[in-house]
Amino acid sequence: MFTTALARIRSLLAAGIVTGVIATAGAVILVAPPATAGGPTLVPLVTFFSPARGDYFTTSQSAWTCKYFRLTGCTPDPLYHSVGIQGHVFNPDNPRPAGTTPLYHWWSPDRADNFLTTDPNWAGNVGDRKTSGHEYTLFRIEGYVPIALPAGGGMAFYSYWNPATEDNAAPATWNRVTGYSSPAAGWGLYRRETGYLLPPESSTLRRCQPPMTTPNHTSDPWSAAGNHVTPWLAAHGLENGDALRVDATGEIRTDFWGNVKPVHGYSWQHAVPGYPAPGEPPYSLIGSVTAGATFVSGRGWYEAGSWFPIVGTPSTSPCLLYEAAGQVGGRFQVTINDNNLSDNGGAATVTVRQWW
Repeated sequence: MFTTALARIRSLLAAGIVTGVIATAGAVILVAPPATAGGPTLVPLVTFFSPARGDYFTTSQSAWTCKYFRLTGCTPDPLYHSVGIQGHVFNPDNPRPAGTTPLYHWWSPDRADNFLTTDPNWAGNVGDRKTSGHEYTLFRIEGYVPIALPAGGGMAFYSYWNPATEDNAAPATWNRVTGYSSPAAGWGLYRRETGYLLPPESSTLRRCQPPMTTPNHTSDPWSAAGNHVTPWLAAHGLENGDALRVDATGEIRTDFWGNVKPVHGYSWQHAVPGYPAPGEPPYSLIGSVTAGATFVSGRGWYEAGSWFPIVGTPSTSPCLLYEAAGQVGGRFQVTINDNNLSDNGGAATVTVRQWW
């Protein structure tokens, strides 16, 4: 198969058998082993949802997150399906780091409601009980989050409440830093939680960020038309743990009357709901993946099919870290942040740098 051939080529590259390529391997910690003292520094925080119970559930428990990462032998409650990874937190089974606050996980069997918060009014020890309409029990500490924005970046996160279903939810992906993403129908914003979710631990992500190391591969410039979605025909495939940085130039005609916009957009403009990437500059170049998920530095996680920013200004672009543990890698694709592509013209000239 094509993917098998790509894997073979990349194994040769990593071994240094194919010349002309830097053979640097990057270990990516995206899947946490069972959390024990002295285990990984960071663990992933993943949201699940049960349509039958109307319950959102966000946790770092490896017995649950294994489902998101498609690990064999993983058997969490089948009524819940994965919504997406939200960010990373300091491992709750390690000592609490200085400058952090606990992320408390409360459970109400009467409401079938999981409640995740850093609110000091809900501080306590595992097994404590509190009443808020119904009785809640402190089920576990999901991890620790830094109170101040870390030097390496972090993502704000929020709590939501649905009065009709009496359900709390805490998906960070409902509210990006732009504030334009909307929660699911029925859920309203409850509070901005204290602290920040953390980027994943990844050497490829670090190598993509300044000061950048030499990428394993730099694509030849390719053309992305302004009026449709263009897949990147990656020479070495796209696999779990790869980091990408996109550079683009050019202008897009945005209507039949000849108006043009630069492909990086204008930072002071924000697309409204109905555009592929609300909150991002309209008519800017955006990306998505067809399988897995992507971490966008400074923004957070985007699941397959969600559009995210890939160019910032004419001279900067975010690092993208690809997650596809336990599955065949998908495609990286680009388009223009426009709610009507049919009247567009022109094209972006795109170059992709790739680390693995």
